Amino acid sequence: MDDLEQVVQQEWGRLVALLVSQFRRLDLVEDALGDAVESASRTWPVDGPPEKPAAWLLTAARRRVLDRLRTEDVARRRLPVLLTDAERHQEGARTMADSGSLVEDDVLRLVLMCAHPALAPESASALSLRLVLGVPTADIARLFLVPEPTMAARITRAKKRIVGAGIPFAVPDASVLPERLDMVAQTAYLAFTAGYSPGTGPDLLRADLSGEAIRLVRVVLGLRPDEPALVALLALMLLQHARRDARVRDGRLVLLADQDRTRWHHDEIAEATRLLAAPSLAGPLTPLAASYAVQARIAAEHATAPTTEDTRWDRIVGWYDLLLQVMPSPSARLARAVAVAEDRGAAAGLAALEGLEIPDSHRPAAVRAELLSRAGDVDAARAAFDQAIAACRNDVEREFLVRRREKLDAPS
Repeated sequence: MDDLEQVVQQEWGRLVALLVSQFRRLDLVEDALGDAVESASRTWPVDGPPEKPAAWLLTAARRRVLDRLRTEDVARRRLPVLLTDAERHQEGARTMADSGSLVEDDVLRLVLMCAHPALAPESASALSLRLVLGVPTADIARLFLVPEPTMAARITRAKKRIVGAGIPFAVPDASVLPERLDMVAQTAYLAFTAGYSPGTGPDLLRADLSGEAIRLVRVVLGLRPDEPALVALLALMLLQHARRDARVRDGRLVLLADQDRTRWHHDEIAEATRLLAAPSLAGPLTPLAASYAVQARIAAEHATAPTTEDTRWDRIVGWYDLLLQVMPSPSARLARAVAVAEDRGAAAGLAALEGLEIPDSHRPAAVRAELLSRAGDVDAARAAFDQAIAACRNDVEREFLVRRREKLDAPS
C-alpha cells in the first residue's frame, strides 16, 4: 500500500469531519477532498510524500472549498445547511443537560447527522459508509446486495437530501438519540464487515476500518452503556477482529482451520466473553440486538475452541438456525451451509446450499466448489471454481481460489 492510499484509508473520515465542521457545506467537502487526493496522486510520486500527508490533503481540500465559496459569493446568499459553531455548542449543552453526555467525536457526529430521520435507513447507512468511513461504493453495494450503479445513485440522492433539508451537524437531543444509535450500530456493523472482508481491492482485510468501527461502538457505548445491541455488537466485532494477525501469512489467505491461534488477540476474546455475560443481554432483545448476540455466540464458539478439532460444529449449526429465525439473510444461510458441511459432511452442506444465490458475490460458488471437491465431483468443482474466480474482485481471495482450482489438476 502506498502512502497516499494509506492516508486516505486511515484519515478520510476525520478529514471529512474537520472540513464539514469548518465550512458547513457537505455538498462541497467530498468533491474538494477527492480533488485533493487526485492532485496528490499526481504530485507525490514526483516530489515525494509530504512530511504530514493528512495535513497536506486537508490544506489542499480547504483551498478548493474556499475557491468554490468565492465563486458562489455565499456571503450574499448564505445557505442554511448546517448549524454554526455557536449553535452546535448550545445544542450540545442542552443535550448534556438532558442526557448527561455530550458527543465530542467529530466522526460520530457525522454518522449521527447521516442517521437523521429525513433519510431512509438504507440511505443513511450507505452515506455514512461512503462519506464518513471511505468505504468504496462497490463494497457498499455488495453489503446491501444491490448493483453498484444503484448504490451510487442512492448515495448521491442522500447527499442532496441532507443539503436540501438543512440537516444540522449537531448532536440530537436525548429524546431521539436512542433511535439514531440503532442506526449508528448498523452502520458500524457494515463498516466492520467492509474492513473484515473487503469485496474489492488488493487487501484481504482492512484492519484500520474494522478498528475504526470498533472505536465508534465504544464511543457510543460511553453514551448508552447498557444498550443491548451495542454490547452484543462490540462482542461480535472483538471476537472477529481478534483473529486479524493470523488471517494472512506472506500475503496469502489462511483459513480459520489453519490459523496460528497463538497469534489471536486473546485479551480481546476475553473482553468479548465478558460482554456476552452482561446483564443487558439476559432479557428479551430486539431483533437487531438478538442478531448481533447470536452472531457473537457463533464467533465465540470458534474463538474459545482450543483447536480446530474441538470446534462444536453442532452448536454452531444450532446458532445459525436461530439466526435465520431472528434475522434471515443469504449470508447467514451460506455460513450455515459451511457449518452443516463441517458437522455432517459435504453432501449435507451441498444440500443446504441448494438454490442459494447472492448477487455480485463469488462466495456461494466458492463454497460450492470446495464442497464438490470434497465430495469427489472434480468436474463440477472445476466449473464452480471458475465461476467463483470470475466473480471475485478481491485480489487475495482470487489468488487463493486459483490455487485451490489448480490443486484439482495436480497429480494425486
